[in-house]
Amino acid sequence: MIRYESVLDEMRNATLFMLGKNLHMVSFKAMKIIPANYIIKKALYRGDLKPGGLVVETSSGNFALGMAIVCNSMNLRFIAIGDPAIDESYKRQLEMLGGRVEIITDKNGSEGYQKARLERLHEILNSQPDAFWCRQYDNEDNANAYSNIGHQLKELIGPQAFLVAPVGSGGSSCGIASSMRSTGADCTLIGVDTFNSVLFGQGGGPVRLRGLGNTVMPKNLRHQLFDDVHWLTPELANHNTRLLYSSTGHFRGPTTGAAYTVARFVHDQNPGIPIVFLSPDDGSRYTNTTYLKESNTAGFEHLAPHRLQWPTEYDEHTHWAWMNWNRQPIQAYH
Repeated sequence: MIRYESVLDEMRNATLFMLGKNLHMVSFKAMKIIPANYIIKKALYRGDLKPGGLVVETSSGNFALGMAIVCNSMNLRFIAIGDPAIDESYKRQLEMLGGRVEIITDKNGSEGYQKARLERLHEILNSQPDAFWCRQYDNEDNANAYSNIGHQLKELIGPQAFLVAPVGSGGSSCGIASSMRSTGADCTLIGVDTFNSVLFGQGGGPVRLRGLGNTVMPKNLRHQLFDDVHWLTPELANHNTRLLYSSTGHFRGPTTGAAYTVARFVHDQNPGIPIVFLSPDDGSRYTNTTYLKESNTAGFEHLAPHRLQWPTEYDEHTHWAWMNWNRQPIQAYH
């Protein structure tokens, strides 16, 4: 039995599972609680946030939950600005922790909701200048929060590993890889994105796989750290999320399924090297989406990724693509 003082202490922990020889999964209850806790504590320490103050962020996913739990434990007020990806039950879950949730339904002419969400956030900041904005996309404390995870992985896995990481804000992928490399580990970083995301040189359409990808470019994303990049559709990610559950009992979210897809491919290509993939959250939010059986996924069983020379060399029938990124800046592929 492990004793914790609070739910915050328990949820900040990660668990390393071995799914096969040299195939490992780093599992989080809700990964974004780690940067939310780190960012808010740093803000209180520096005086950027006053005790009992207001914390705001734009998030429809795990950062909103992380922020809510941290603020609840520290008697801080919070406002989460999201979009329809926050369903009524999740909205209620956040509100019960004592904050306010605003759902943006008008994209204001953009492909996604992010621009409109940020506009609303700035309205709140202008009306309440003492409010603290976590800035998960641009705050370097997001990546710094994962330093201990990187150090622990190096100790548990060894001096060489492939790290397969879903990419949204760039915090966890860049933070863990940088931390591992700073200890002397030979860490090959493989980013997992989705089609139409702007993160690795695509963009221009709807981002359908929630939890990774983005319609805005975060400053925390350090492209020069990445060796390879993969893009997947939600259909393929959902299929392998269900496969992971049915074959191992791990009930996880679709970003985990996306990372698991890539990790198995990398494992087959590099059988003698440890493969570690990140699993950001569990499957509780996805029972009525990801875990619904789809009828036309038989072709995914033996699907191989289409290799690209350029990020935009794909068509609407492509479910999975990858390319060597070669630790290049984003400008190299514009």
